[in-house]
Amino acid sequence: MAEKKTTTTKETKLNPMVWEVEYNEDLIAQVLYVYRNNERKGTSSTKTRAEVRGGGRKPWRQKGTGRARHGSIRSPIWVKGGVAFGSNNKNWKRKINKKMAKKAVCMMLSKRLIEKAVEFVNIGKRKVTGLRSSIVKMAGKKTLIISANKNIDLAVRNVEHVNFVDVNKVNVKHIVDCTKVIIDEGSVKILEERLVNGK
Repeated sequence: MAEKKTTTTKETKLNPMVWEVEYNEDLIAQVLYVYRNNERKGTSSTKTRAEVRGGGRKPWRQKGTGRARHGSIRSPIWVKGGVAFGSNNKNWKRKINKKMAKKAVCMMLSKRLIEKAVEFVNIGKRKVTGLRSSIVKMAGKKTLIISANKNIDLAVRNVEHVNFVDVNKVNVKHIVDCTKVIIDEGSVKILEERLVNGK
């Protein structure tokens, strides 16, 4: 088993199936593509010539005026006309294999560990007031805190560049978007169990 020294007196034993996974940039990119697409709302909408108000009458007769022929003032080539091939409430939702999603998380955790950007801290059940000051001291720029302790979320909610994520909800995007990861020692086994055996 791999070992990682922490700020506490004991050592945290790490599961190599989570913390020693070879990095695959293509897999990370594929999973990130899905997560980021799923965040898109797809609410942009335009009106076609059939949906724009007006234009039911031919603007002028077909021949004899010297002007180009037109059948409607709501044609896409007219000012205030409809839009040709415009966006219309597109569904951006994509799906990703659960095994791939979990492996991507393991890859990013392994990468951050190699970069010495992972810190294991025994947070325990400390109160919010004391917890906030200690976390601010440990945190760097773009810090992610992973824990099952809901008090941490309350403690760092207004702290700049610090984000909290529940140990059961962490995904690859959370880890990619940060430069430092702080993990509650009490949540390490929960995280490993979820990534190795969880559904």
